[in-house]
Amino acid sequence: MGDIWHIGLMVLVYVWFPKVAAQNLIKNPRDQKTEQTLLISEVNTDSPGEDTSEFVELYHTSGQTARLDGYYLVFYNGNGNRAYKVLNLQGKVTNSQGLFLVGSSSVNPAIVIPKNTIQNGPDAIALYYGKGNYKEGMSVTNYGLVDALVHKTKKTDRADTLVRVLTPGREAFLEDSSFRTTDESIERCRGADDQWIFQMAMPTPGADNHCILTPQLNASAVLISEVLAASSSEEFEFIELQGPHSTVLRDIVLVLIDGRTKDIYFTMDVYGKTSLDGLLLIGPAQSRTPVDLPFPETTTRPVLRGGPNAIALYRGNSSSLVPGKAPPATGLLDAFVYTSNEEPNPELLEILTPGRPAYKEKRHQLGEVSMNQCNCCSVTRDSLSYVLSRPTPGKFNDCPRRRFSQTLSFCLRVADCQEWLLKSEEILMTLVQALDGSCSCGVSAAYFKEPKAACQDLGLVFTTLLTAKSEDQLSSLLLAFKTFLETPRLARFDRMNITAESSCFNDINVPDFPPGVPSEIPEGTQEPSVQVAKLLINEVNPDNPGGGEDAEYIELFYTGQTRFDLQGYWLVLYNGKNSRAYRVLELSGHHTDELGYFLVGSSTMSPAPMIRLPPNTIQNGADAVALYYSNTSLYAVDMAVTAEGLVDAVVYTSRVPERAEQLVKVLVPGQRILYENDSHSTEDESLSRCHSLSTKLQSSFQVTVVTPLRDNFCSGSSALVPPAIHISELCLASSTTPHRFVELEGMPGTSLGGLSLVFFSGKEGEARASIPLRGTIGATGLFVFVLDGGHGHDGTNLTFKDISAASEGFNAIAVYSTSLTPVGTKATSGNLVDALVYTCEPSTAAVHLGFPGPSYAVPCKDDRPMSLSRCARGNDSAELQFAVSDPTPGLQNSCPQEAFAVDLHLCLLTPNCSTWTLHHRRLLESLGRALVSSLEEKCSCGISELYLQELNLTCTDSLVKVWGQVWARQPEQQQSIETWHQGFLASPHPFSVDGRVLKTSPECIAPKNAPSMSQDSSASFQGWEIALFVMGSLLLVFLLVGLAFYVIKRHPQNYTNIEMNDRGEIAAEF
Repeated sequence: MGDIWHIGLMVLVYVWFPKVAAQNLIKNPRDQKTEQTLLISEVNTDSPGEDTSEFVELYHTSGQTARLDGYYLVFYNGNGNRAYKVLNLQGKVTNSQGLFLVGSSSVNPAIVIPKNTIQNGPDAIALYYGKGNYKEGMSVTNYGLVDALVHKTKKTDRADTLVRVLTPGREAFLEDSSFRTTDESIERCRGADDQWIFQMAMPTPGADNHCILTPQLNASAVLISEVLAASSSEEFEFIELQGPHSTVLRDIVLVLIDGRTKDIYFTMDVYGKTSLDGLLLIGPAQSRTPVDLPFPETTTRPVLRGGPNAIALYRGNSSSLVPGKAPPATGLLDAFVYTSNEEPNPELLEILTPGRPAYKEKRHQLGEVSMNQCNCCSVTRDSLSYVLSRPTPGKFNDCPRRRFSQTLSFCLRVADCQEWLLKSEEILMTLVQALDGSCSCGVSAAYFKEPKAACQDLGLVFTTLLTAKSEDQLSSLLLAFKTFLETPRLARFDRMNITAESSCFNDINVPDFPPGVPSEIPEGTQEPSVQVAKLLINEVNPDNPGGGEDAEYIELFYTGQTRFDLQGYWLVLYNGKNSRAYRVLELSGHHTDELGYFLVGSSTMSPAPMIRLPPNTIQNGADAVALYYSNTSLYAVDMAVTAEGLVDAVVYTSRVPERAEQLVKVLVPGQRILYENDSHSTEDESLSRCHSLSTKLQSSFQVTVVTPLRDNFCSGSSALVPPAIHISELCLASSTTPHRFVELEGMPGTSLGGLSLVFFSGKEGEARASIPLRGTIGATGLFVFVLDGGHGHDGTNLTFKDISAASEGFNAIAVYSTSLTPVGTKATSGNLVDALVYTCEPSTAAVHLGFPGPSYAVPCKDDRPMSLSRCARGNDSAELQFAVSDPTPGLQNSCPQEAFAVDLHLCLLTPNCSTWTLHHRRLLESLGRALVSSLEEKCSCGISELYLQELNLTCTDSLVKVWGQVWARQPEQQQSIETWHQGFLASPHPFSVDGRVLKTSPECIAPKNAPSMSQDSSASFQGWEIALFVMGSLLLVFLLVGLAFYVIKRHPQNYTNIEMNDRGEIAAEF
């Protein structure tokens, strides 16, 4: 019936309102306020074999976490020009680098799609924004279009309609499978004219695109890519060249020149074939790292001398370049001149790198450090394009990235500004020397991009983009720059003392766009220079001793350390249980004090806060405090957590087991919740910013004594007090698992000293191996130990001979707060930090091997790679915390998700209900184990008890009614669970629960009190369905009456009929 009134309503609208039906009810996309800063970054549509590594990577140009509400990703088939898949990105967010991945499960995406989903071409991928009706089967459209890529795998393929609608003026991009013999992708990069282009590249899903500009690279024969010099003959040294990929090199000579005498001291002919990435490694023949072209056997080691020294590449052969003579200026392809202290011969510089200085190698880093070309490939013969970094022989160089960047600007008080406009390079080199001298972090000119100079009121303003290799390095450089400008100072520029200040204006205005709000810059306008000074969350005290809670506070700090207007800023407090705002404070009209501090706190606390709150307002956790900036958005109580306009955030708890995963995901993605440990002090304590001025970085905070409106107390005596260390994941042995590992989680920076990792096994539960731990938890909050001789990302490797679930009895991995546990020691809970007990034989016991908590059953014989991963329990408060999953070392655990839930409704026949009522809890647990066993037997898809959510049962009239949900990790697993559920219902078969043989019954109706989402949904919409049905029926009646009148008017009856009708009526009346 519902379909009938839908059709009737459509006909009614079409007949009565033809003009309205012909109008487009959605506004023109150009009139919508769309911030089109989300782009298609990389696409791999055709991977070797069964297309199990295909993906689409999106990138938000802010380079930060951004919400994707309103965006749609649409895949078009070039044969018919219709959508074959549509993904609604509502509720999704990018990661902290602005990346969002859709693809096969092997690339660890945010949205998993089945293999062979993305067609090879000629097809298209389009990104839309707005309220358009985007659905599978729709024709190609440019309505709401943000970005698009039309692609093909054959030169002869055509996609004229897709190109005309989606990318007019641009041909379909050819994904050339011969570009790499293994796999290749289409990546987006900045071209030579700073415009976005697509090009072929090595796949980098979820990571920065390499963006080696292929046209420039192909135009050059070969370049010097990386140099590692050695101080002795035993050390490894190499020269890495870069050219077009898989290309044979010939008629090229490598020349080494003494920088003092400008004489050649070594030559060799370069020949061979570059790698798939265009690299050719030259080095000693006998080395652990294999080289493509060895140095001649008669060469004295080390080949590369300390500076001043030069490396050059020439066209020709080695016989034309004579040792002991100066190098020629002709035939030169590339050159690199480096030194440590002594200046090289100026004539040599003029020959090899005219107009450019030598690279000054200052080794601040410990260990091996190489010199890496970081402006490939448009720049040649420029030693300033190199940086010091870790050696990467045969791989792409480790260079500063725009992802970690900040625009810097400062003022030089000069009399003749116009004359100084021509000295940008001298100014930049002075800035480089000042920062390197302050932070000793190996910064060089290649860290800076886009230097600009302009004249303003009081002098010359110099602006440049500072890039870095990590968030920590960027923080160090920004602190060094802050030191550089702390007070008006004299700096040495071009042999003159010039005053350098933060601004060339008399009055420094508040920046319109503070850090963290790049999305609010209107499209088409240039992003303004962002001042280094910024407003941050500096200290949070959510939990006071006792029950008063009358001294809690939040302290903000402006790093410019001066009075700062808070116009446009908002402070939002979030509840971790529902991820919604419970308090919103608009800071407009307020300002910091003269030192940059601003205090929000309890009304009775001292010192007095600028904004007073009732006692016990700030919740203890797991909750969050977020600082926003926006002149347009309105933040309100009960709103869902958002990253729009986010400047800074802190997610915290005062209780170890509590989590706030949605708050972490949106506000500080990829990080761990902060723990305000009340055992730090017998008095009050707070979370204080101590380790960096980086925004949205949890590791910047530590537990200290409270210091409202004062400098944070970050001395050694108040060192970070770590939370408990937890076992996050255990990868078990199998024939296909390359490495077995244990993953620990904790607060970033937590020391593992004094702890030990112990393996227990067998019926007696004796320690079989014990190893003391060392190192610290990294910035991600995770630490991985490889257990079979492999190397973890932290360099640690342990050797437990047999970590397996197939051994007799129970096994366990435990962390103790002792440095060593002797082999043979019985398991005990004394000094226990955390433990994980597992077996391949399910057990109902609550305590095993002397450890509290449950044991976890895993498949006894399984060749798949398999882990036990710590996962959130959903809405349940049960003690189960681990689930069987795929291994994810160093990454977020692969856990069952509510998004992939399958509703469970079963009926089982039993002769006696009293037992089920009397032993409800025990039988419910047995039922859960039996369901998991049945499911795993059917699909072999890695299911454990934690996948069951909200499981419950009732028993009446010999019928056991069971309801709940089974969650899955990914769509493929969800489909397997649905298939099992349908088969379970369709074929009544004996089912054993706790020794009782039951049969399934097809007469199953979900209990009225079952907390099922589908039931709630139907109940909530029942009223609307009735109302819509009544309205549709009335409209259908009106429609039929209207059509009847319309037909009568258009087709009047003939006279004969009228006469007959009249006579009939008379006869009837008679």
